[in-house]
Amino acid sequence: MRANRTKYGNSKVVYDGYTFDSKREGNVYLRLKDLQSRGCISDLQIHPKWELQPKLTETYVKHLKTKDKECERTVLLPITYEADFAFHHNGKYVVVDVKISKSLLPKEYQIKKKMMRYVHGIILTEVYALKDLAQFEIEKQ
Repeated sequence: MRANRTKYGNSKVVYDGYTFDSKREGNVYLRLKDLQSRGCISDLQIHPKWELQPKLTETYVKHLKTKDKECERTVLLPITYEADFAFHHNGKYVVVDVKISKSLLPKEYQIKKKMMRYVHGIILTEVYALKDLAQFEIEKQ
């Protein structure tokens, strides 16, 4: 058994100094970069992050020899979501997540997708293949 094997057997790739979790995600990056250079999309962001729920802290009193000190500790870590890409297209903010197939969407992703819509009002766009990016091309007249 290999120690470095990923969950879905993906190989990490690096393009322009950015590390992507799979060749598919790297190819989507190259395509989005091309769309941006042609003016179809703008403000391409790689791996943008959002906070879905802030961390939960509590204060407690630490009893020292000469005095009491009020301290704070983290009870629950924040819940965050990191997308693969985000950009503007026709005045709309689009957040893209590259997935292998509709049947292999992790439950954690499905929950965070709902939280993104509820907390930030952002609808995630799933990309399964490069052809899914055709909707962001400029229509030829």
